[in-house]
Amino acid sequence: MLYDLVNKIGYRSKLKLSLSGFGILSALICPYTLGSSYLAVSGYGDWAIPGQEMISWFSLLGMIVMVVAVFGLLFSKVRCAAMAVLVGSGMMVILSILSLKSADTIRMQGFERLSKEAAPLIATINDYNEKFGQPPESLKLLKVTYPPGHEIKGGDLPDFTYILGGRAVERYHGNPWVLILEAPTGPLRWDKFIYYPLQNYPSLGHGGWFESVGEWAYVHD
Repeated sequence: MLYDLVNKIGYRSKLKLSLSGFGILSALICPYTLGSSYLAVSGYGDWAIPGQEMISWFSLLGMIVMVVAVFGLLFSKVRCAAMAVLVGSGMMVILSILSLKSADTIRMQGFERLSKEAAPLIATINDYNEKFGQPPESLKLLKVTYPPGHEIKGGDLPDFTYILGGRAVERYHGNPWVLILEAPTGPLRWDKFIYYPLQNYPSLGHGGWFESVGEWAYVHD
């Protein structure tokens, strides 16, 4: 059938138009996804720069277009156009998925680095707890010394949300205190980077699933 389509008048032009349209769209969203993911975790930007959710929606849109195009193959009048659209949208879906996987890798490498950079902060909280018998009421009470090589390029550690006491025990699996960094990747994906001193991370919780990152956990919303 593909051979017949290729030899039909107009198919090649439709295919070129489809590849050009979906190709331009991919050329816009894929670099943005990779660039925003790098910028978010590089130390130069905000750890909550959105990017991955956008390409997820485009990938889903491409899959819907592919399904419609498959149905179009059943009708001879639109078969050429349907095949061209199927090829173009399929290309966009493949590029979107590859970009999303690459962006995830970049993002998780950044948070793995952050878990190491935050080690002096964790150590200082633990030292305070051992000295006074309770965790500090605020991170402002701590004087954290960051050894050479622990400074995040472009700036200091991000502002973690520090929760302790009854709220931490009740909401965070019995931990006396927790550190949380809000890290959304879009308006509907409110990911978090979280530290439990008891290291008793669940598989699921807080609206998502937990992925271990050193002594921390990344919550995929």
